[in-house]
Amino acid sequence: MFVNKYRLNNNLSGDTSWNINIPIGDNIGMLGQWETINKDFIDIEVDKAVNIIYDYEKVKLLPKVNNDLVELITYKINLLTSSGTYNTSVNWSDIGFIDDDLRFKKNSFTKSFLRLDFYDSDIATDQNLISFITLYPKFSYGDVYLSPTKGKIPSASNYSLSFVLGNPLINSNLNGEGFSLYHFKDEIIPDILLSPQVLPKYLYMRATFNNAKTGKSIGLMASSNPNLSIDELIETTKDKFISTPSKKNNLYTRYILKREASGYYYEIDTDYSDGNVVYVPSTKRYVVNLNEINTI
Repeated sequence: MFVNKYRLNNNLSGDTSWNINIPIGDNIGMLGQWETINKDFIDIEVDKAVNIIYDYEKVKLLPKVNNDLVELITYKINLLTSSGTYNTSVNWSDIGFIDDDLRFKKNSFTKSFLRLDFYDSDIATDQNLISFITLYPKFSYGDVYLSPTKGKIPSASNYSLSFVLGNPLINSNLNGEGFSLYHFKDEIIPDILLSPQVLPKYLYMRATFNNAKTGKSIGLMASSNPNLSIDELIETTKDKFISTPSKKNNLYTRYILKREASGYYYEIDTDYSDGNVVYVPSTKRYVVNLNEINTI
C-alpha cells in the first residue's frame, strides 16, 4: 500500500495544549468500488480499444422475385436525342459504331463497357463504394446462331445497346457475368429477423457507360425526366420514402439483399426508383432502363 509520508517538526513553541489527530488505519474510501470501476470504465474502454471482429466471408446471391428465380436481366441504355427526348431503341450504330467494329471485334467495341457501382447509401455526400460490376459487350448464342442472323455477327444498326445477363447454370449459352451479386455474409440479415426497426441490407446502384470508340463516359440515371436539376438528381429518399411512398429516387437503383432458409438472394426494387425497373413474370426477366443524364 502506497501512502504519502509527512514529517512533523518536534521543535514546537508556544501553546502546546492542542492536539494533532492523525488517523491510523486503512483507507476504506474505495472499498467495494473496484467492481464498478472495472464494469463501468475499464471494460468499456477496453472494448473501444479492441477492433471489431468481422467475418469477411462473401456469399453468392441470385436474383429472385417472390418464389420465382429470375432467369434474365437486361440493362437497357436509353440516350438523349437532339430534340431532348429519349431514344428507347438505341443501337450501336447510333453511337458511332460500324459493322466492321462488331464483325472483327475491334477494341473500340470489346473495350466499351457498362459499369455498375454499388454504394451503401443514396446520399451522394455520405456513402461508401461497396463493389462494382463491369459489363462488356458479348454476343450470345441467340445473337449469332438464331434468326435473323443465323451464323452471322449482327450489324451495328440492328444490335441493341443493351446488356443481357442470365444464369449460366440454367443455360450455358447466356452471359453470366454480373448476373449474381457477392456480398459479406454477416451483413445480410435473415428474413425472419426483419422488422420495422430492423431493415434488410440495401445496395444503391449508379451506372456509367464508357464508349471506347469516342472516349466519352456517359452518366446514367433512373429517372426518365431529362430536365432535372442537379439538386433534384442527387436528392435522397432517405427518411422521406417511408412517410411519402410516392417519392422516387432519380439517380440510383436499389437492390435488396435477402437471406432465406433456402439460400441468399437479391431483388431489384421496382418501387424505389423512378419507374426504371420492370419485372416481366411471363419470361422471369428484369428490365432495368438506364437513362442518359442531361449535362447541358
